[in-house]
Amino acid sequence: MSAVSKDNIKKENRMSPHFPRADRPETWRSAFQSLIRQFGLLESAKTPCGKPMPISEAHALMELLRQPDLTQNNLADMLGLTKSTVSRLVERLERLGQLSRRDDNCDRRARRLRLTAKGERLAREINGRSLRRFAALLDGIPRTRRIAVLESLELLHKATPQPPYKKTHV
Repeated sequence: MSAVSKDNIKKENRMSPHFPRADRPETWRSAFQSLIRQFGLLESAKTPCGKPMPISEAHALMELLRQPDLTQNNLADMLGLTKSTVSRLVERLERLGQLSRRDDNCDRRARRLRLTAKGERLAREINGRSLRRFAALLDGIPRTRRIAVLESLELLHKATPQPPYKKTHV
């Protein structure tokens, strides 16, 4: 079959009533659910790269590896989690010996976070696993489409409304 006829078939399929409609929320939800499931994000006690720990903890460790000495509030904002959720997460990581907290010299209400040597080793392991996982994902995207995919992800990020708990009321 020639490329032209394949393109005509694709065009006809898009016009078919059975083709998922791009302007329907159900289509978007289904696509997101499929991606979330395929990537392994529903596994609450394991990261998508296979590390047996909650995803939120893995993200916290990697952010602290990338930006040492964050405040708890900064970490909450970066992770898109409530302050109380991050407070519990930080307490757990501290009990596990993966991070330490100290008072902020400029703001007495703030707490600064820093990885311990144990936490840094774990964060580096998670980071390595994550990079390998994304390298495999990248291998599945044709080189000529990678910029378009990144631009689409950025557009989705900007279009995503904040969760209800993050909205501010004026």
